[in-house]
Amino acid sequence: MSVPPPYSSREEVESALAALPPTSVSSFLEDIRRVIERTTDPEATFRLICEDTSKPASVRFAALYAVLLRLRREERLTEYGQFLRQHEREFGGEPYFHTFRAVVLRLEGELASLLQAIDHTREAARLLTDVPGVQHQLAEFIAEYLERREGPPLPGYLDEGESLVDRAITLAHGRVAHYFETKARLLCLRGDFTTARSLVRRAIELERRGGQDYLRRISQYQTTRVKIDVYAQRADWLKSRDDFRREMREFRTQQLELLGLLAGVVAFVASTANIASQATGATGVRLICAMAGTLIIVFGAFSTIMGGRDWRRALLATGVGLLLLSIGLLAPTWLVRP
Repeated sequence: MSVPPPYSSREEVESALAALPPTSVSSFLEDIRRVIERTTDPEATFRLICEDTSKPASVRFAALYAVLLRLRREERLTEYGQFLRQHEREFGGEPYFHTFRAVVLRLEGELASLLQAIDHTREAARLLTDVPGVQHQLAEFIAEYLERREGPPLPGYLDEGESLVDRAITLAHGRVAHYFETKARLLCLRGDFTTARSLVRRAIELERRGGQDYLRRISQYQTTRVKIDVYAQRADWLKSRDDFRREMREFRTQQLELLGLLAGVVAFVASTANIASQATGATGVRLICAMAGTLIIVFGAFSTIMGGRDWRRALLATGVGLLLLSIGLLAPTWLVRP
């Protein structure tokens, strides 16, 4: 496919801007990017058009959008905010201006400002329902907010972000690479690391090699890939930590149960021994037999409960304990007479 030649004059650029579809149409973003790519010295040209009050407002706003897009692409965010404030009074009523304000709020770096940016972008997404770039920006800001806040991701935000990015992918017919990267970030927050990695690979494959943003986008995708690996390792570590804590709680409970059993056994032995010492010979022997049988049954049962693997040994111990207990309770006096 041949590359169209650059525009030869500013008048041609203005004509191309005038021919753009309305901003509410989904093809506006793609078409204005083509105009930018064909413009020689685009920033200076679009600044001049934007400042020329003799031109139609729609042409000047398209030029404003082109300048802001370039400033954001080059990470010149301070200039972005200054240029936006210069034209806010005239173009502040445009639905797209909500997205511009959101970008400026995002620069402040605070979570509260990022939430305000999400609110502005949400309003733009409501007004521009068929524009994939606006839907995606809201999903991207939600992903950033969830990544930066502490604690588990908010399910409502995750669901909203995934719905928005899916809509953006559908509106763009699956041709925009970085939409898949944003979805990968959201799935990573949900814990679906395998699908997230595959979506990053998809984004790298789709990224247009000759595009002006190619190297920056690829670096961004590789950063996201590393972030996914970090989140996966963190999830494994948290799972191991939770498993260890649960095992420690179970061990502590078992130790308390064992101490309680031992205390009960000691009290039982002491009481039985005291009673047996005061009884006659045959009765004392029977009490001691019953006490021994009871202890053997108790410890055999406790060993089984605590995870003893040799069930035959536990069964043997229980049988011996029952035998001694039976002797103590049921044996005639002459059988145990000393």
